[in-house]
Amino acid sequence: MARLTGLLRELVELTGEEAGAVPVLELRFEDIVTRTSVLASDGNYLLITALLPPCGDAGYVAQSSGAVSLQAAQGMEYLWHADQGRHVGMRTVPVAALPDEPSVMDAILTTSDRAAAWFSSRRGHEPAA
Repeated sequence: MARLTGLLRELVELTGEEAGAVPVLELRFEDIVTRTSVLASDGNYLLITALLPPCGDAGYVAQSSGAVSLQAAQGMEYLWHADQGRHVGMRTVPVAALPDEPSVMDAILTTSDRAAAWFSSRRGHEPAA
């Protein structure tokens, strides 16, 4: 866990931000912003959240069975953030599955890609290839 926390701290500092006691790496991939940190409860997971583009109150639709199965298949949970009028995707990745720095960056990018595909499917578009 110390290795991963140190890596996140270093990456946060490379972005020009200050790393707090618990470093949170914020990256933007087109319209999606990811925030990555070590899960504070036990430290055995990397928590990656993906803030999807705001879509206002019109973007809130009760979760249908199709959306739920897509979520389960991609290993993410999606929640509605009413104050911001957007969905937030959350993914936990076991620290043991992240043997090196590239695997951490891959996990963040994969989370962004999955969130983009989910958002696109909710809006009735085909996901980008």
